[in-house]
Amino acid sequence: MRSFWLALFAFGAATILLFGWQDGVPFTAAAFVTFFASRVWRSVIKRPLTAPAAGDDRVARANRFIMVTAAGYFGAGVFAYVAAFAGEGPEWLYVAPCFLIMGAVNFYIATRSV
Repeated sequence: MRSFWLALFAFGAATILLFGWQDGVPFTAAAFVTFFASRVWRSVIKRPLTAPAAGDDRVARANRFIMVTAAGYFGAGVFAYVAAFAGEGPEWLYVAPCFLIMGAVNFYIATRSV
């Protein structure tokens, strides 16, 4: 059943990107897709699609989870800044720093853990 939802997300993301380009807000669409794609990726790390192997390293998986979180925030933050400076809405100037700060915090946590 999860593969159905993953496929549905992929179709939704492609649709958002397509309409974002058509409506003249491609970077806004890319920011949303980047952020939510990291959330989907996190859910797959948290609950793998197949049964975990016998020697599954939970610490390594937790570190991957945190790094994917950081990447999602950084990617969304970069696209948000580009969207703001491309004229897609000045409100992105309020959101982008928050994304980048949260990405930095998650990156710091990931590099300081075991």
